[in-house]
Amino acid sequence: MKWIAGIILGWLLLLAGAALYFGMGSFNIAASDPPGRFEEALARLALNRSIARRAPLARNPVEPTVEVLGAGLSHYRENCLGCHGAPGVDAAEYGQGLNPAAPDLTLVRVQKRSDGQLYWIVANGLRMTGMPAFSPTHKPEEIWKIVAFLRHLPELTPAEEQELKDVMERAARHHAEEARPK
Repeated sequence: MKWIAGIILGWLLLLAGAALYFGMGSFNIAASDPPGRFEEALARLALNRSIARRAPLARNPVEPTVEVLGAGLSHYRENCLGCHGAPGVDAAEYGQGLNPAAPDLTLVRVQKRSDGQLYWIVANGLRMTGMPAFSPTHKPEEIWKIVAFLRHLPELTPAEEQELKDVMERAARHHAEEARPK
């Protein structure tokens, strides 16, 4: 019976210590401060388990036709490129400041996710990562088109890659012009 009381006391002390640590503001939440290995591992575990529990099992109902991929590219160009970049295209300046960094969407760990998981992430966003929820502003079919384009991203055509590069170059020029003293 004493060992049960010891376990309970141990948990209470652990919780009190954590409450004190966080309550005193000791945990640095600055985006300029990279997370430690424990924080990163804990966050990755929570993210993966939460997505697995909530994501639909559905396969993408839209076929990746030229029109669908074109619509997906358009949404990606407008909403995703600045943070995630693309093959041969760096993220925008503001995207490079995200912590945690927006992942390269051609990575195996991203491409291994199910269609339903990718849909859920795009639709609902991810707290404390900079990833917004698109379901308030996009119809389900539009989100499925984005998912189709995400699947296509590792195999961009030279024309698609150039289109995305052009967008980023125009944005960089515009930013440089605005930064010039008048």
